[in-house]
Amino acid sequence: MKERTETNSASEEKTKLSWKESWENIRMILGYYQRFTPFYFYIYTAYVFLVSFVWVATGSYSLKFIFDALEQRKSFREIFCFLLVMSGLMIFRNIAGAYLVEYLEPTAHITMTEKMRAELFEKAAKMDLVYYETPKFYTDFVWAASQADVKCQQVLGAYMNVMARVSELLFLGGLMAALDPVLILFALITAAVRLLCNSKLVKYRYQLDLKAKPIERERDYSQRIFYLSDYAKEIRLSDVHLILYQRFLSATQRMKEIYRKGGNKLVKVAGASSVFQDFFLKCLMLLYLTYQITVTHRITIGDFAALIGATSRFAARMRHLVDVMISATEAALYVEKFKNFLSYQPEIEGQDGTEADDQIQTICLKDVSFTYEGETKPSLQHINMTIHPLEKIAIVGYNGAGKSTLIKLLMRLYDVTEGAIYLGDTDIRTIKTESYRKGFGAVFQDFQIFAATLGENVAMDFVEDNEREKILEVLTHSGMGEKVAAFPKGIDTDLTKEFHENGRNLSGGEAQKTAIARVFLRPYRYVIMDEPSSALDPISEYAFNQNMLEIAKDKTVIFISHRLSTTCMADRIYMLEKGQIVEEGTHHELMELGGRYAEMFLKQAGNYRIEKFS
Repeated sequence: MKERTETNSASEEKTKLSWKESWENIRMILGYYQRFTPFYFYIYTAYVFLVSFVWVATGSYSLKFIFDALEQRKSFREIFCFLLVMSGLMIFRNIAGAYLVEYLEPTAHITMTEKMRAELFEKAAKMDLVYYETPKFYTDFVWAASQADVKCQQVLGAYMNVMARVSELLFLGGLMAALDPVLILFALITAAVRLLCNSKLVKYRYQLDLKAKPIERERDYSQRIFYLSDYAKEIRLSDVHLILYQRFLSATQRMKEIYRKGGNKLVKVAGASSVFQDFFLKCLMLLYLTYQITVTHRITIGDFAALIGATSRFAARMRHLVDVMISATEAALYVEKFKNFLSYQPEIEGQDGTEADDQIQTICLKDVSFTYEGETKPSLQHINMTIHPLEKIAIVGYNGAGKSTLIKLLMRLYDVTEGAIYLGDTDIRTIKTESYRKGFGAVFQDFQIFAATLGENVAMDFVEDNEREKILEVLTHSGMGEKVAAFPKGIDTDLTKEFHENGRNLSGGEAQKTAIARVFLRPYRYVIMDEPSSALDPISEYAFNQNMLEIAKDKTVIFISHRLSTTCMADRIYMLEKGQIVEEGTHHELMELGGRYAEMFLKQAGNYRIEKFS
């Protein structure tokens, strides 16, 4: 784990890329466009060259032609035909541009956004759970998810602008070389100065963004809390909004300070660049052209008019070329973040190995210890546990005892720090992750209800016709039967009001029953229930326990609880404290022992109706 983290963080603070690295990043994004929207990409490329040709032809060259035609007293018919051809070129360019911008571009950008986000989401879904506990991963993910599609458009725009500027410079340069090649030198010098200054500007801007992004995420969190319905009740019933608002103000102030200090550098570099370019290009170039027409008589009035326009345009295009190249390298820096995120490599998710046995087997934990990333104190220490096929095992303890951590290890959401977990005689780390987990159904304490239909929330997938009856059956077993019958659309009822005004918001208990139904829909061999009845009232809890025993009779069941009404039916109970097993046995044995379990049970006994255990 340590080695993986160091590898992934090695390039996280890059503030500058070589031209080769920038080009590799740009080429990667262009490859996406060529793969996903090829027609748009190649039409756009052809359009860029068309626009460049028309721009030069109707600009500098037209000025030269008209001034020379007037000086040489050419006929109106010749001038009219020339202007007619130029008008035809402009009309064709405008029609092609409208087709590209209004028809091709919107769908192409939507397609690219879809493909890029799909790649990001697929990658995120395959990441080890440990990454979600590191701020760096969140920062990289947020950066990639929020910037990827925008920066893709920026990269494409920069590339096309480079192609446009290069083609314009070729056309203009040819015209200038034919009339007075010295003027190209003026444009090249101003472009070199702009390239140097703008390179520094990009570096400074990126450094500012790098410093501000974690603070921006902190600010956005405070802001986001105010419009999420999950937090609405607590905000209105307490003064927690004062804390959030204060943190929002604090983060905003820190961001302002970062950009205020950085702005001083930006002003100095940008100002020096503008002053030099204006003096060198406008003053010195006009002096040179005036000398050529008045003293040496080497150019005509038409040449003078064409060169004034061509040189100014050439220099402007050189500056634009520098700017778009800088913009492309800036986008390439952001693409580097996208690449960094894609470069995260899971060690657990998607791991290959042997296939898990289809038969229910013994699960054995041998001297298992676990420490979370970045922590020094173990959450679990020297856990030894054997779970036989079809057993009903209860893991109990107070909050923070390590119960949920133990379940995450059993599901192989984490790998043990010490010791090993065996399925039968096989270390689970040698089993293909997907194959191993297919045998497990789990309901976690922090389960989620999605903005989808009730049936989809149970199936956690699209509902097949042959599944509908089974979904109704498991919902009934979990205690949701009467509620579903009252829904006009049954299992097709939309949950939450995220997208549908007539959507149903489930109560805490109803949501938990829906989540519980998930684990009994599929033929799982092992069922894990993390606080399965925490949101249920005592009557519903009793009914749930009876139903669970019935429908899980052919499964190994492991449930976690600090409410002990469920533990009476367990074949064996493990009591955890501070990450260690302190007691083990049946309910009867532990009550006779009179230890920590008995003390915990008796404190809660008044809430339950139980049979005498003597």
